[in-house]
Amino acid sequence: MVYLEHFSDHPLDYINEFYTAEKVRIDSCPHCHSCRRLHLHGIYHRHVIWYEDVFAIPVQRHYCIHCGKTVSILPSFCHPGFQLALPFLLELLWAFLNRIPSACALAHQHRHFITRRFLFCLNRLIEYFRICHDPLIVFPDFGHKKAIKLLEMVYSVGKPHIFGKRYHDHFKIGFMAL
Repeated sequence: MVYLEHFSDHPLDYINEFYTAEKVRIDSCPHCHSCRRLHLHGIYHRHVIWYEDVFAIPVQRHYCIHCGKTVSILPSFCHPGFQLALPFLLELLWAFLNRIPSACALAHQHRHFITRRFLFCLNRLIEYFRICHDPLIVFPDFGHKKAIKLLEMVYSVGKPHIFGKRYHDHFKIGFMAL
């Protein structure tokens, strides 16, 4: 299982803070709901693609002694299940949906996969905005225009990591997860 926490807005700042700041502790297990604090269980490194750079960031792990499962704490600029950083992912989606030529060197299949995955998850995004913002929001019928309106709503929430964390806290999955 993954928790999203806001540490910083950039991977380099996160890496610097990771080794100097106090570690985040989890007080109860999200799997078995044990009230005992989870034990720190080491770290692993995860790759994050931030525009033209690739960073290997450390990710903190916790272990529940009751159920034996682990929980990882990702920074909020990461999207669970994707190596692309959330701001970069949203900018790519915006460029793809608005047919803006991108300077990014992603392969055509990768761009197609990201766009298809986003279009596949539109209904859950609509549900999120209707539950958390306004139940009377009207969306266009056409999928392409609907996707552009949803991306505009994502950007209206504020910084991408704010939206990503709120969405993950609500559904316990990333907004492009199946």
